[in-house]
Amino acid sequence: MKKNRHLTVKGDVLDRGQLKWGALMLPEHVRMLREWQADEPSKHKPRLDEEELGLLQEEIGIAYQRQCMVEMRYWDDGPGAVSGTIASVGLSNQTIEISSGADVVRIAFADLLGVRMID
Repeated sequence: MKKNRHLTVKGDVLDRGQLKWGALMLPEHVRMLREWQADEPSKHKPRLDEEELGLLQEEIGIAYQRQCMVEMRYWDDGPGAVSGTIASVGLSNQTIEISSGADVVRIAFADLLGVRMID
């Protein structure tokens, strides 16, 4: 009996994964789907809900008090990230200043996507 190298066993089900659907799609459709997937994440800024914004506020407060290294993800016509310590939090102008060595990067509150403490 010939063995199918694309066949995987998931529980009691023998599955061929995407191989079984490939024959049903035209090459033009496959190309268009791949282009769409490659373009999609960079077009739209993710929206954060109230819970995520609250967690961001807590993480920023803790990192600012401890003066520890953080990695901040932000949106600037596409996703970006910067690492450093939080130099200041400007409530009047709604910005955070990150000092990374000799450089200082200003990020608006509205552009923040995530914060992660490194140490």
